[in-house]
Amino acid sequence: MTTTNGQQYWLSETAEQPLVIADFQADDDVLVLPYPNLSRSDLELVQEGTDTVIRVNGSLIGRGDEPVTLAVLSNTQVYDVNPVPLLQAFYAALSAGDLSGVLDRVADDVTWQVSGPTDLLPWSGEWTGKQGVSDFYDRLREHVTSPNWEPKQYVAQGNTVAVILTLSGTSIKSGVSFSGDIVHWITVRNGKISLLQFYLDSFPIVVAVAGGRPFTIGASDKPEPHYVAKPLTSNRATDSIVLDPALLENPPQTVHTVRAMYAALQGLNVPEVRKVFAPDVVWDIFGAPDLLSWAGERNGPDAAAESANQILETMHFDHFKPTRMIYQGNTAAIVIDEGGTSLATGVPFKTSVVHIVVANEEGKVVLFRNYINTTWIVEAFLGGRPYSVPALP
Repeated sequence: MTTTNGQQYWLSETAEQPLVIADFQADDDVLVLPYPNLSRSDLELVQEGTDTVIRVNGSLIGRGDEPVTLAVLSNTQVYDVNPVPLLQAFYAALSAGDLSGVLDRVADDVTWQVSGPTDLLPWSGEWTGKQGVSDFYDRLREHVTSPNWEPKQYVAQGNTVAVILTLSGTSIKSGVSFSGDIVHWITVRNGKISLLQFYLDSFPIVVAVAGGRPFTIGASDKPEPHYVAKPLTSNRATDSIVLDPALLENPPQTVHTVRAMYAALQGLNVPEVRKVFAPDVVWDIFGAPDLLSWAGERNGPDAAAESANQILETMHFDHFKPTRMIYQGNTAAIVIDEGGTSLATGVPFKTSVVHIVVANEEGKVVLFRNYINTTWIVEAFLGGRPYSVPALP
């Protein structure tokens, strides 16, 4: 659970003066404020000039009733250690169609990655810089009317945030609407969004653009039409501000639960699956259940194990690699890089996904939701291009 390359900066429990850090690296470093009885919400983080100042009410640490400055991060933007307010303003601008407000909150060299088939959904792919984001937005508006972004939850750890939101809109070509949950994986540096990755199931959007099922997808003139977001790793496994030093070596229950879940699922050990899942666990994998037997929402440990078994019966994985996990409270967000082959057709596919896992107070999983992009998988299961998607049963 310790950082691998970053620095740890400790405030002494007896310190009467704030800890001043001249070169805090938001990607890797950790500030340790040894007050286990405090929570993040007890801290006041403010921008003063070029510095981030961290304060707390003195009564919470036995130092009077006035605000006490605990640390000063010199030449550090407050959004690098407290990014959610920036993102709330970003989504307000995005939902309002305020492109200038969106661009004001992204870095000049921002990387903007949208998973999906670039020939079917032309706004998919990688876009770079403010001009790239503007081009993405223009391309999206050429094909989708009234795209709406509705954030529902922010899972924040340091300068990385997994934003769970609903995206809805209507295809201009067909007039068919779509709606679905997605995850934005975001990194904030120097007070701006430097990386935004879309983890979504693009298949319902492909269906909407096609006018609904049934439909046929022809051969592509692109050597590889599918774009897959590139999962990134991190040198830091904790929040950038740690109040309980024990977390540096001993991860919280949420992390233990997630690790136990993957161990049980990878071995498909049903007794262990029953141990790690709550009796009323909700297991939800994006996708069309009539095309992908393992897709859809299931309830209970046995149903979850059945879905996992159906995955193994229909696909061979070349790799299944968790590349990054962040957590906040009882919720964890995990990026998975996976590629494989349909056992029925022998056609390969690749995808990267985000798992959202929620644990209860007993350390049991109560929610597992797989934000998987199934367009390439459906294509592989149907034998590759050209392919036809049947009518709904």
